[in-house]
Amino acid sequence: MSVFVRRSLWLLWLLLLLAGCASSGPTISEVDDGQARALAAQGEFRAAAAEYERLARSNRSARDQLLLEAAESLREDGDFEGVGRLTGEIRRKRIDARDAARLDVLLAELALSDNDAERALSLATLPSAQLSPAVAERAAEIRARALDLLGRPMDAVSERVGLLAQIDPTQRAGLESDIIDSLALLDTAQLARALGALDAADARRPWLERALRLKGAMPSRVIPRPTRQVGTLLPGRSSSSEWRLEGYATTPQVALLLPLSGPLAAAGAAIRDGFFAAYFADTQQRPLVRVYDVGDGAEGAIAAYASAASEGATRAVGPLAREQVAAVLAVADPRVPVLALNHPDSGAVPPAGSQQFALAPDDEAALAAEYAFARGLRRVAVLVATEEWSERTALAFRAQFEQLGGAVAGAARLPPEAVDYAAQIAQAAGNGPDGVFVAVRPQQGRLLVPQLRARGMQDLPIIATSHIYSGNPSRALDRDLNGVDFCDAPWLFGASAGLPQREVLARSMSSAANAPRLFAFGIDGYRLLPYLDWLSRNPDAYLPGASGQLAVDGFGRVRRLLDWMRFVDGVPRAADGALSSDVPAARTAP
Repeated sequence: MSVFVRRSLWLLWLLLLLAGCASSGPTISEVDDGQARALAAQGEFRAAAAEYERLARSNRSARDQLLLEAAESLREDGDFEGVGRLTGEIRRKRIDARDAARLDVLLAELALSDNDAERALSLATLPSAQLSPAVAERAAEIRARALDLLGRPMDAVSERVGLLAQIDPTQRAGLESDIIDSLALLDTAQLARALGALDAADARRPWLERALRLKGAMPSRVIPRPTRQVGTLLPGRSSSSEWRLEGYATTPQVALLLPLSGPLAAAGAAIRDGFFAAYFADTQQRPLVRVYDVGDGAEGAIAAYASAASEGATRAVGPLAREQVAAVLAVADPRVPVLALNHPDSGAVPPAGSQQFALAPDDEAALAAEYAFARGLRRVAVLVATEEWSERTALAFRAQFEQLGGAVAGAARLPPEAVDYAAQIAQAAGNGPDGVFVAVRPQQGRLLVPQLRARGMQDLPIIATSHIYSGNPSRALDRDLNGVDFCDAPWLFGASAGLPQREVLARSMSSAANAPRLFAFGIDGYRLLPYLDWLSRNPDAYLPGASGQLAVDGFGRVRRLLDWMRFVDGVPRAADGALSSDVPAARTAP
């Protein structure tokens, strides 16, 4: 017999011997550990650990697995000294790969309890295939805590954000708080830089936005660039089928949750009127719509949503107030998703299946910053009112403009009682702007713009949000705004093809005449319904709406692209797409 054959036979005999040894005696699955498990289920973790240790002494083949269970029980009791004692007795070669991974996670927690973050991170970085879902969650949280200790909060946030989709919803609040706590370790400048470096769909983006808001700052935004329109006519799925609209899906029953009493009743009525104007103009299959008054408190909104769900609603639209939006989204049932008509103050994104839609001034400011930068402006003077919306708008403009690479030359707030803005203009002019951004209402704008022209800024482009326009033509008054470019809802200017015309509706509905932006908002609240799910899956698509081109980002937020208008002889006209330093020459009479 050759040496090779003898060696092969010896190796085979050795493997058989080892296999026999491994199979001799009971495994943990054959050990009666019912009492230990019952104690653990009752929260008696120390007693459960003692029972597992007793079993380990009398079951040699399952000894190491039983000691691991004892160590896990002491971990639940918070006794890391006991965990250290037991894990030191476990022989790694006598447990399988999955139990070895559990052991490493225990050792990682032990290292973390000793503030040894490097060792904890190393031990908790394991192949996911070796971990059960519960142990994988523990390992991720250990890595996050270790990364916090190591001064790597963004990496810690990545770990926790990845966990959000996996954990029980009842545990989300604690994990979300930990994410915010990690980001609180960064200052405003660090958060802004980190946000600017993220991809548009990065799951950390909404968390950095929230952290910036909590620090009193405003995050920059990703401006959508949709390239295809929803509702393209496609052939049916069979040769006999009728043509269908791409992305269209019917909604059987809609609950419209609006404030029809209280301080926001007028706004709620205008949105309701716009919603039903679109409803009656719809030539497709229309849903059953029920209207619910949410009043002016969170409790009223939650009660209205619960009633709608119990009465068969398959989607809710509303509410409107920020605190009501936060309350409803917190209790939203996945079977009754919500199109909220505002963003909560926290900046939290909606749960999966739901969306947020708002006429947010800070979104308009971000669009204005993009508009200014795209046209070559690099140093902009900022002048704003003292109202809360205006100050938020100024913060949003600055955040977006600086993220793009521009700078604010100077900024000033305009006192509501003043008529002479010389000091504020001088303050905002700083060291030589090449453009001006204003966030004011029409009356203040009509005072401000002529003074800007008279004080050396006659050749500078002036950019504004929609607030500078009353919503109704007023040639005599608005001549003072000549040359100002502003963004606004296309429906106000007859630029929304296929929608009910404002001029027609305004004859019979005062809200269409007097609250046109809210009316347009209501129109879009209805028209979005059949396309919401498809738009959420296709962020490169848009719905041509009354309030703008509407796209949905990867976090369920409806984003608006607005039309740019310019005051020419006191009347808004479509801007020519370029801001010229020779402003008077760029204007033409209607």
